[in-house]
Order: sequence, then C-alpha cells, then structure tokens
Amino acid sequence: MPGEFDLIDWIRSQHKPSDFVPVPQGDDLAVLKWDAADLLLVGVDQVLDGVHFDSAVHSPRLIGRKVMNRNLSDCAAMACLPAAAVATVALPRGVGIDYAKELYRGLRDAADPFDCRLVGGDTASWDGRLACTVTVLGRSAGVAPIQRGGAKPGDGIYVTGPLGGSILGRHLTFAPRVHLARELARTRLVTAMLDLSDGLSRDLRHICSQSGVGATIDADAVPIHADALELSRQDGRDPLLHALHDGEDHELLFTASADPDVRGVVRVGTITADAGIWLLRGGVREPLSAEGWQHTL
Repeated sequence: MPGEFDLIDWIRSQHKPSDFVPVPQGDDLAVLKWDAADLLLVGVDQVLDGVHFDSAVHSPRLIGRKVMNRNLSDCAAMACLPAAAVATVALPRGVGIDYAKELYRGLRDAADPFDCRLVGGDTASWDGRLACTVTVLGRSAGVAPIQRGGAKPGDGIYVTGPLGGSILGRHLTFAPRVHLARELARTRLVTAMLDLSDGLSRDLRHICSQSGVGATIDADAVPIHADALELSRQDGRDPLLHALHDGEDHELLFTASADPDVRGVVRVGTITADAGIWLLRGGVREPLSAEGWQHTL
C-alpha cells in the first residue's frame, strides 16, 4: 500500500529547477534565489474540514485550490506578487494516495497561473479530519506594499466586484485579484487595502481601526452578487445584508484619495474623521454592525 514517502517521491517528480528555485525538492529546506531589490512578504493561512469546506461534499482538488487561493488573495491585499509557497497537510488516515495527489493538483491549479512555485512542505496522516496550511512568500517587485493603516478622511471606499452569497460555491472557486491589486497600486492613489474574507462590515473595521478613522457606506452603491440574490430567495434575508456580512468574497476593499479609474472598481462609501461605521440607507444613517465571520476561541 502506498505511503507518505511514495507521495513525497511523486511530488518531487513534479518539480523542475528554475532560475528562482535552483535546487529541486528533496532536501530539508527549499533553496530560493531572491532578488536583493525585492521586499519579502510572508503570510500563512489554513483551511479545516467542517469550517472552510466539507470533505464529504467538496473534492480534494477544489479544497487544495481554496487553501492556496486564500494565500494568493492575501498577496493581492498588499499588492505583492506571489513567488513561492510551502504546504502542510494532515490527511485523515486511509484516504489514499490518489486523494492526496488531487489535493496537490488543486494547490498547483491555483499557484501556477501566478508562477508561484510550491517548493516544499510536510504531510502526515492522523485520525482527525483534513487540515491544510499554506505559507506564501511574496515579492514587492517594484511596488510598495499597501497596508491597512493609511486611510484618511475624505478618501473614497471601493470594492473590486459584487459581494454576497459566496457559500453557494464561490468560496471555493474565487479568483485572487493579484494583477488588479498591482494595477491599483501603480495609480499611487490607494491609501489602504485588504481582501474581503470576513465580510465588508467586519473587514472595513480593520482599516478604520488601524487608520484611526470612521466610515459611511452607501447602501445603494454596494454591488450585490447574483449569488446573494439567489441565497435571498432561499432564506428570505435581504440581499444587501448578504453582501455586507457573508464574507469569503475575496474581492479587494480599499480606500483611495481619488477615483483610480480602474475597470470593475465600485465606490461604496467615504472615510470620515469621526469614529464609527455607518450605513446610509434611504436617507437614514444607522450603525453598521459587524456581522461577518469570526472564529470563536
């Protein structure tokens, strides 16, 4: 019966050396040739069976794609280019090597379009459920990283696409906005940015708290995804609430000193000097509660 070392040998066979990765996999550490002019950005994310996906429903290839894309979306949040990644996988005992190979193929499906090399990691099996973690290495490549703490009163608040209803499947198949983030950064108008993983109502708070500002969101301006409309038909909840709170859209949320005039970008509000986050709806201003995703400890 194939075991861990058979999987490692197979993964090693998928790799070839390059100028960036001069030594192929097989040693205890990966060897990368890093440009001295680049800043190194590092992030890590994990997905857990029963929290981020359901292995009884979702294929291992989709699961692999999701865990890698979550990290690539973090690269987009800071306008850096993904360069390399390492992955750790805790496999439920008995799933088999073919399942593990499909999981790996999903990681590569996401990483390859960005020339992000999967350069190492670790595998194990246990009696628990599937858990996957990816650590990504990003490079600035001539574009200064955009942080969360630069928003200023009067800045516009923007998103890069329609929101809500991702649970219907988009949370597994979203496309990280890496290239769009680079385009936005080059305008030099963006003052703060992150990716929408926990919902607009919650993620906006990160920008406001780190920038020391408040915000007003215009309800009529929030772009609502067709999935949010469909989910509303199923559960009777206002589509706008899905767009504000559902999370895992992985679009970019950013502030800018002027309209960046980039295709697909929608202004949804304004940064204010006064503390507090508000929703303007039908001429009435009301507090916008944070109802997006939050892990409980």
